[in-house]
Amino acid sequence: FLMGFTPWPFNSTLIAVNRTYDTIQENGDLVAHHLKQGIPWQEALDGTPYPGHLTREIDGRVQQTLNDKVVYLAIDPLSTLRDALVGNWGENGQEPLSFPWNTRSFSHPDVITSFTNFSLDMIERFDPAYFNYGTEATELLIIDPNLFDDFTIFAREVYRNIKSVHPDLPLMISVAMKSPDSPATSGFVDRFPLIADYVDMVGISIYPYAFFDPEDGATPASLPDDWLSQIRAIAPGKPVAITETGWVGEDLRIPAFNLNVSSDQAAQREYVGMMLEGAEALNAEFVVWFTAIDFDALWRGALGRDNLSLIWRDAGLYDENLNGRSALEVWQEMLSRPRDTANN
Repeated sequence: FLMGFTPWPFNSTLIAVNRTYDTIQENGDLVAHHLKQGIPWQEALDGTPYPGHLTREIDGRVQQTLNDKVVYLAIDPLSTLRDALVGNWGENGQEPLSFPWNTRSFSHPDVITSFTNFSLDMIERFDPAYFNYGTEATELLIIDPNLFDDFTIFAREVYRNIKSVHPDLPLMISVAMKSPDSPATSGFVDRFPLIADYVDMVGISIYPYAFFDPEDGATPASLPDDWLSQIRAIAPGKPVAITETGWVGEDLRIPAFNLNVSSDQAAQREYVGMMLEGAEALNAEFVVWFTAIDFDALWRGALGRDNLSLIWRDAGLYDENLNGRSALEVWQEMLSRPRDTANN
């Protein structure tokens, strides 16, 4: 399978951004461009120029990605907390929705048209091999099942619109995986058929140390046998990819979330090995490790030491001093193997 990272930088400097791109392109054959900053809702609907912040971000990403790298592109229609429509991508990055967009939901025709237009434009710019238009959309089943019903209309129309232009592009929705025996997982199994016809390939978003039940995700060794293969029950018959994953290489303590994880390099290395073996067993199309380098400097600075981003701060295969952790050896060994392109 293909292997790669997002270009999430370890600091908000040009040097850090450049070093991040160099690192991920040395250690993978795929680059995952995950656009989280929102949608330029009105501009995309009207066909008018995008805000400068957006244009600079997209131009930089396209220019930095080497031509020999496969691109996986994801655009979030859901907010960061996966509980509402994503905000507006304006001159200052993501901004709150203004009227009338703050009165609209996923099924509104203007929302569908604007998202479709922006997606088609970004597909033209990035030329991805895979496109995810519903990152962790299954979270709506936990937060607001009625809103998920609204999302199914969005999924149907966006899928049809993009397929009419790019019939051969695999379109994806990703599942934020939980403990296999959890009520959330049962809900995914029951309700995924509502969107199954609008999903060519299902993505797996999985961070067991943070989002599994504590007894399941305490250590890699404690993971249930079907911790990864449960996707077969959720989305039977669908090709799969691990669209984002990670495991911290240090202890993690976030009292606000009641999160208390004991970890080190050895635990991270064990998880990388288990995850890659599991991906191989699933005949996965690709694997994305979310952040290549610990982003302590970014967290202390631009991110304002927020609790949410702290979940992933120390999940790099390189630490904050750019030293490779032992898990990197496992990753590089798998990367060095010849790919079975007959199945990809």
